[in-house]
Amino acid sequence: MADEESRPLLDEQARSSSPGPSLGTATRPDQPRRSFELSSESTPLLHRRNDDITTYGTERRLSESELADHDTPKKQSRVRWPTVISLVVLTTTVLGILVFAFAAPAIVKEYAQEAAVFKPISLSIDSTTEDGVRARVQGDFVMDARRVKTKSMRDFGRFMTWIAREVETGESDVEVYLPEYGNILVGNAHLPSIKVNIRNGHQTHVDFLTNLTAGDIKGLHSIARDWIEGRLARLSVRGKATLHLKSGILALGTQTLTDTVTFEENNFPALPKIDITKLNVHDAAHGALAVDVQVSAGIDSPVALTIPALEFAVFVPNCSPGDPYILVADAKTAEVQVRPDAPTIISAQGLINQLPDELTTTCPGGNGSPLDFLVSNYVQGIQSTIYVRGADSPSTETPAWIADLLRSVTVPLPFAGSPLDDLMKNFTMTDTHFSLPNPFAEPGSPDSQPTVSALVKVLISLPDQMNVQVEVPSVRALTNVYYTGKELGVLNIDKWQDANSTRVELEDGSSALLVEFPIKDAPLQVTDSDVLAQVVQEMLFGDKGVILHVAATVDAKVETGLGRFAVHGIPGEGNVPVNIPTGNSIGNLNPTIVSMQLGDTTETSLDVSVLMNFTNPTNYSATIPFFDVELLFNATAIGHVFARNLSVVPGNNTNVSIQMSWDPFSNGGQAGVEAGRKFVSSYISGTNTTVTIKTHEGTFPTLPDLGKALSVLSFNVPVPHVSIPRAPGDDDEDDKPPHFIQDATLHLWSSTVEFTVFSPTAETSITVTSIDATSYHEDEPLGHINYYKPFDIPPGISHSPRLPVELVLGGVGYDTLRKALGQELVLDAVAKVGVRVKNYTDIVLYHGNGIVAKVRI
Repeated sequence: MADEESRPLLDEQARSSSPGPSLGTATRPDQPRRSFELSSESTPLLHRRNDDITTYGTERRLSESELADHDTPKKQSRVRWPTVISLVVLTTTVLGILVFAFAAPAIVKEYAQEAAVFKPISLSIDSTTEDGVRARVQGDFVMDARRVKTKSMRDFGRFMTWIAREVETGESDVEVYLPEYGNILVGNAHLPSIKVNIRNGHQTHVDFLTNLTAGDIKGLHSIARDWIEGRLARLSVRGKATLHLKSGILALGTQTLTDTVTFEENNFPALPKIDITKLNVHDAAHGALAVDVQVSAGIDSPVALTIPALEFAVFVPNCSPGDPYILVADAKTAEVQVRPDAPTIISAQGLINQLPDELTTTCPGGNGSPLDFLVSNYVQGIQSTIYVRGADSPSTETPAWIADLLRSVTVPLPFAGSPLDDLMKNFTMTDTHFSLPNPFAEPGSPDSQPTVSALVKVLISLPDQMNVQVEVPSVRALTNVYYTGKELGVLNIDKWQDANSTRVELEDGSSALLVEFPIKDAPLQVTDSDVLAQVVQEMLFGDKGVILHVAATVDAKVETGLGRFAVHGIPGEGNVPVNIPTGNSIGNLNPTIVSMQLGDTTETSLDVSVLMNFTNPTNYSATIPFFDVELLFNATAIGHVFARNLSVVPGNNTNVSIQMSWDPFSNGGQAGVEAGRKFVSSYISGTNTTVTIKTHEGTFPTLPDLGKALSVLSFNVPVPHVSIPRAPGDDDEDDKPPHFIQDATLHLWSSTVEFTVFSPTAETSITVTSIDATSYHEDEPLGHINYYKPFDIPPGISHSPRLPVELVLGGVGYDTLRKALGQELVLDAVAKVGVRVKNYTDIVLYHGNGIVAKVRI
């Protein structure tokens, strides 16, 4: 016999150089050899080698390259004595069995313990039983002599196992204990008879079923709790196996093997990380609420197993950590397939029949109920914890030992909420009315704050998985208002506001809840006047609109099939666009003066009451009990404009009463007098004139900080035109400044001129004390007026007395006058005019352009 098994006395070098194939390996030189990895602490418990799995009882000889890095071949002996070898083999085999069985069992046992390697390929739970589970074990067994440290023992062991060749264990029992927990019995396994090749390097594939029986269930409870609560720092596991060995027909006796393995904290499997992949909340029968959920869990399991359908009770935290958990739902899972190194999909259904009173009852201290805390954490994306425990009355299909274990352990399951950043799809305020505070209110009192009344419409996005009929009958809120990241103020709606809610479908197919509620005189507490000044500036002068950011703490009364209950402290935030007209709001006011009425006067000041029309281009209305602003021209103060009990509505506002205190000297000194004179001269000359208005500390008496903050802004306002009758031909020029001199009649023979003039005052006449004027036609002077006798201009349209004119008789101007005799001539005029209104006197400069003059004899 030339094969390896027929040459037991050949050493390793001789066998490695033998040219003949081995019956144990049947390997050709061109056939790839499969490597074998020894089990060690660095080798995974389950190293899948599906391509290497053979049927039970299959064995193969591992090559020397798989067991040793290198062997130096020696020259093969040329002496072949088959008869001698056969005789030696027979004799040695008989003697070896006798020695192995009777002479040296201790040495062989020690060799076996060091050289034996079992590499599990697959461990799976086939099914559950009444007292445990039925498991399937697949793996590879090999004897690796290199693991034996003592050379003599290694050589002797290889020789003895070569003689025995195969060992059969017979039916055996394995028990597992935990020494650190009172040496409790975790469980035991009954193994079937297993036959393996024990020759060095020969691999045997094993595949068998075994019944695993649970041990001390109550003893396992404390271990499970320590692991769940993070108190399990280390754990020792002791295994005890009783083996009944035989080789062929020769019984080798009973061997008891024990071993202890210690696991450190970092070796323990972590609690599963749960990712919710599907969630559907919907109404169920009899007003209950059903929750269908599918999660992907990273279960760190070294075995494949099938978990049967189980029933659980779901709890949530109470007010304090020491309070009992609150039962909120019953849940049932479908059958779960667990596979190593793969996510586990778990489908479950929960049923909430009613909300317990302790869930909605305010906690001691008045900081909200347990439900409030859960909802608040969820919408903010803060991690919360729910607790799951086995049901008290599980299904009869659940094995008793599983039900008992699940019922005794409460597992915390952390879950993160979903930040509802886009919860508020839209926020609008219609029929908005702003009311400034009472000017005589005590500073700091509620009456000293501006108020807001409006119809609020909030479009709240509903998650796709929310298929529950929900109504919100009333709300209240404390809202912080921000602009560009800075707080503007606080809108306090502390009283319950009746609300209507309607479920609507959006264009993208998603659902939303439209909640409408009115607010009446809600106080707006301005916390940063400088921020308000920025908002006002952008509203008045910007062209992109204003986006305010609101962060609210909302209390809502919610009505579902479970009943009506209040949820407190729901955080919500979103952007609120303040719609303003395109372009500059100030420029869209289009103010016009209907009439002016003079009041008290001094030599340097006068009071004027003005009725005016203007357009409010916004959708907001306002009530202003009092405001006072400075009036500036060319950056110099010339007076004040103020109003009392002013009501502004969207659109046209007519006959609005505004008061003006004209006092250039008191407000700006001599510079103010000059600025005021230029303003009046520009205005009566028909120039499009603008003035600047600014707030000051006394603009809103009860909000001095607000007026002071707004004073950094300059509002350039066009001076409104006076609504007066137009001269012939001006009917289509309503957008042009009015002509205070309507027309003129020039009498050549008498060298006099008579003017048709208009006075905007309603009751008081204006006295002209002096005129020093020159008229022009196409830049050529026609005449001069020097007149120092006072005459009155009554309200409305009137005619001046005939004023003497010194005509320029030479040059082009006189010829122009003669040619225009009996016709009309368009003139320009420059005049220095002295005026007096009651006690007020001043001299103004008038530039008249396009004055139509009739030339008569």
